[in-house]
Amino acid sequence: KILIETLPKETSDRLQLGKTLTGIQGNDNGIICDFSDGSSFGNFDLVVGCDGVKTAVKEYIETKKISADPSDREGRAVYSGLRVKFAVQDGDEAFADRERAEYRQYFGDSGGYALAAEFGAGKNKPPSKGAFFVFNDKNYNGPFKKKEATIADKASENADWSETSESETNMRDETLQQLKDSNIPDLEVGPIVAEADRLFEIGVYYHNPFSLSGWSKEVPESGGRFCVLAGDAAHAMPPFLGQGANQGMQDAYCLATKIYEYNARSSGVQLPDNLGEDSTDNEKRSDIKFLFKEYEQKRWWTTTQITAKAMFLGYLEAGNFGPKFRDVFFFTMGKLGVARKIFIGAATPEV
Repeated sequence: KILIETLPKETSDRLQLGKTLTGIQGNDNGIICDFSDGSSFGNFDLVVGCDGVKTAVKEYIETKKISADPSDREGRAVYSGLRVKFAVQDGDEAFADRERAEYRQYFGDSGGYALAAEFGAGKNKPPSKGAFFVFNDKNYNGPFKKKEATIADKASENADWSETSESETNMRDETLQQLKDSNIPDLEVGPIVAEADRLFEIGVYYHNPFSLSGWSKEVPESGGRFCVLAGDAAHAMPPFLGQGANQGMQDAYCLATKIYEYNARSSGVQLPDNLGEDSTDNEKRSDIKFLFKEYEQKRWWTTTQITAKAMFLGYLEAGNFGPKFRDVFFFTMGKLGVARKIFIGAATPEV
């Protein structure tokens, strides 16, 4: 809602919601996008895929087609074997004037990781309490399904907001038992779960960063127009460094810079001094394909490192390497200042 309200009116008026992309095709005037409701829109000079883990645009770039059923795109993402349960307790008016809050994290002696905190709920609303519990899917060893597993269901990467009261009760009881089994201290997390107004669960997914297809593709018969990826569609990563949205914004900035450079060169506009790493090769830098590849190269290494670090951190926090190793690792890395460097390094823009 905030983003929509920020858009210029002539742009927001063209916004289409509730659409599922099912096809991309080219013609002499540009790119046409087909949707599951039978509608088509175009002609576009560029399609930017920011459509999340089960991305249709990434599937098109890699296979030249788009599956009609989004669930068929699960092969684009890797299920980590980690799950996250969320519990949200609506705020109390008594805390409406609170100016600061603390985040507290808890590690279970038998695996599992929990976080409890207060969060802003919007203007003129008291802060809400939130608790999060990260744990291992019992049917998986990391991303690998156990041979003896009888249940193959994977938690969705998106929350199911249509939970019934019965399913919420079951999830509440199940989560409280998991916290108890993990020996998570029953100071904040348990009480928030017990009194939560909303509970939901997601699976942690990520994209394999090693792809021969890259992040962009020219659409056949489109007159040289392209599809290009950004955000989770390009590099879905685990949430354990809190970098998903941050990296998506950096993608947008970097990609917009390349598009601006291409448009400026095409129209003969003088570029600022900070644009164009190799300004002496004007012919090469006037090729949008080259600029898209440069965008990918600029962002790929940064996001790949963060994905690897976040995945390791998630398994470490959930106890995959054992609670003792986890505790010693965090203590040692904290003393050496490595943990601080990892968090700050991940948050430092690389555009």
